[in-house]
Amino acid sequence: MSQPANAPGVPKALNPLWIISLFLTVSEAAAGTAATQTQGWLQAVLVLFSVAFPVGVASAFFAILVQRPYVLYAPKDYSKNPSVRDFVNALNTSRNRSVENMEASIRSAMEEVVPKMLDAKISALSRDVIVAEAIESAREDFRHRFIEISYGQMDHDVASVQIPVGEDTVVQEFLNEAWSFAPEWIPPYTYGDKWVLVDQEKGLSYRKMGALWARRNGKGSDDRLLYSTGISAGDILHAVPLN
Repeated sequence: MSQPANAPGVPKALNPLWIISLFLTVSEAAAGTAATQTQGWLQAVLVLFSVAFPVGVASAFFAILVQRPYVLYAPKDYSKNPSVRDFVNALNTSRNRSVENMEASIRSAMEEVVPKMLDAKISALSRDVIVAEAIESAREDFRHRFIEISYGQMDHDVASVQIPVGEDTVVQEFLNEAWSFAPEWIPPYTYGDKWVLVDQEKGLSYRKMGALWARRNGKGSDDRLLYSTGISAGDILHAVPLN
């Protein structure tokens, strides 16, 4: 992905960051001005608002930055104007790589700490076995914090991905992320119609969820918790195209 476009003649995209900064500036200016024109308890309320409001916005901002960073930028922020899917994939890929980096960091730390904790007379082979067991335990723990999705049945060139999930993950958010990694010929909001996730180990096909399920049930989106559908962290799913 290229560097942000800042060359002369290239218009800046009005992305959410601009909107947030403008909103904060206007809100703080209005509250500050009002506070200087009032007295008593009303002035105290406005001063408290001026202090608490940016803290709340900052907390929400960092929460979004960690979980959904791609919603803060627009594809036009970059000179080559990538597609929305390419843009989301690039940001999500870095998160998947962080799992590999975390595993490497744990391995390095274990290799450094374990020998110090054990008897110096223990053999190098025994230390390697202990480190390997610790890494395997950590890998198993990480695996149960993600859902792995394979796209091999759609396109052999599309790599499997790991999507982090939690107890508060909702179906539509999960499917949106899963779709962002799918081949480009899969249209958005077509889960259950054009493609479906299958757990081959459990022998289950999760068709009754997503935008199609929401429309059939008179809802705008599938806002159910993901675990209510039977999908849970640690599952290995396969994205399968439908005829």
